[in-house]
Amino acid sequence: MRARNQLTVIKMERTSANVYASPRVAEALNEVSEELDLYRGVRLGQVLEAVYTQGKKDGARQAFEQVDAGVLEARKAVPHKNPGRPKKRK
Repeated sequence: MRARNQLTVIKMERTSANVYASPRVAEALNEVSEELDLYRGVRLGQVLEAVYTQGKKDGARQAFEQVDAGVLEARKAVPHKNPGRPKKRK
């Protein structure tokens, strides 16, 4: 069975981004990026870089939310009582 997603490397101003996309999206991305003048190419690069960094932030936020939810579940599962003086026995 063949992989459905294709790797498209997008060169940006400071970095490059690996985009795994369906063949249709990869073809559209290649088509848009090949016939650009310098100005529009830089603008497209800036937009793609912003989308890429926002995606990384959203992924990190989602991971931290899952960790926080797991910690809350663990706190509920472990009964904890504050230490104190033991009760007097008669």
